[in-house]
Amino acid sequence: MNILKPSKNEYPPSIVNLLLKEGQRWESNDIWYEALGTGIIAIIGSARSGKTSLAYAMIDYVIHHSNRPIILDSFPQKVIDEGIPEHWKGRVSNQSFTEIATINEPALWLVDDTGAHFNSRSALETNNKILSRSAGILSHFGGGMTVIFTTQSLSAIDLSFLRFTTIAPCVRWVDEDVIHSERKEWVGEVRHGNYLLSQVSNDVRRRDYFYSTKDKCLVKSNFPEFLDKKKDPKKADLMSRPMRYHKLEDKKRMIGVKEQKKKRVKDE
Repeated sequence: MNILKPSKNEYPPSIVNLLLKEGQRWESNDIWYEALGTGIIAIIGSARSGKTSLAYAMIDYVIHHSNRPIILDSFPQKVIDEGIPEHWKGRVSNQSFTEIATINEPALWLVDDTGAHFNSRSALETNNKILSRSAGILSHFGGGMTVIFTTQSLSAIDLSFLRFTTIAPCVRWVDEDVIHSERKEWVGEVRHGNYLLSQVSNDVRRRDYFYSTKDKCLVKSNFPEFLDKKKDPKKADLMSRPMRYHKLEDKKRMIGVKEQKKKRVKDE
């Protein structure tokens, strides 16, 4: 079994290829690579499997190794102001992916809990149209952009977003009952990743490793220190569950709740 146990801020080639800015060079096992710098890193896992913490660890890599701006899609401003670590400040903003055409820099986006934003069953909704149409031209925006998204299942994502650009999927722990409803194109990879994780992990939700499908290897997870609840419970909660800090109207919008119009009744 191929297991990568990276030192801090190290990832296998398919992931570094997308995290670094286009043209940036890096070395791994005495081989030099030049980053593509545009595509999708999909982090797949069930609830509380550490998807968001893995995304943050990857963002931390970018903060330390590249000057790419970071955009946290639709994050509450409270999380940006009070939750992000000090060394992220000045590099992070919280714009919506619907504004991608206005960004003129090679940004790295995090779209957390993608199914809530871009559900494949809502094909006529504006957000989903933008997602599917932008997939093939990510390399044209801002000099090349990369999107990290987290999702509980790829079946929740419009296929257009997965077909027209470079993709590097990462499998966290996925509940066995959920795997049955995964897209047929990915169910084998997800099930294989789940099995490999079960062979090495000491954590009930397999959060100490993830499986890189493109590199065909397990990777030891580096848990970001700023998510340690013992050190700073408030900041850790802000970052680990950012969506809970949205205003009520934003939460309703994310899940598609529409306000009922009150019926007018004429007086007799």
